[in-house]
Order: sequence, then structure tokens, then C-alpha cells
Amino acid sequence: MRLVGLDAENCNAESRAIVVHAAWYVSPEIATLTGMLGRSEGCFAVSSASLDHVLDRLGPGRLLFAARGQG
Repeated sequence: MRLVGLDAENCNAESRAIVVHAAWYVSPEIATLTGMLGRSEGCFAVSSASLDHVLDRLGPGRLLFAARGQG
């Protein structure tokens, strides 16, 4: 799912091809093994097992809010 930024700080999300996608580094096994999940380069990465559910919930007209964490 390709995302479109709505404000000045992320208005280039679509041109940067920021998407919601499945990633091997997002799983309970990785979290248990390493103590954390992997990181993408700006995309919203979810587990392969969760992708269909997440995409269903983020259907047309939905808003996905993300804020920069501290640290």
C-alpha cells in the first residue's frame, strides 16, 4: 500500500515510495532472538502473518499517524 503524505514534513511520502509492507525482520521470533524488531528505511513494516489484516484495516480513506520517537 503506497502512502501519501498530508503535511509539509511528509509531503514527499508518495514520491519516496513509502509503503506498508511485510518484512522478514518483523516477527515474534526476531523479537525474541534479538530483543527488538528490525527497522525499515521509512516504510511501515509488519509481519507477513499480519499484512493482510493490516491492509484490510487501512483501507481507502484511512489515516495512518506516525511520530518520530525520542532516542
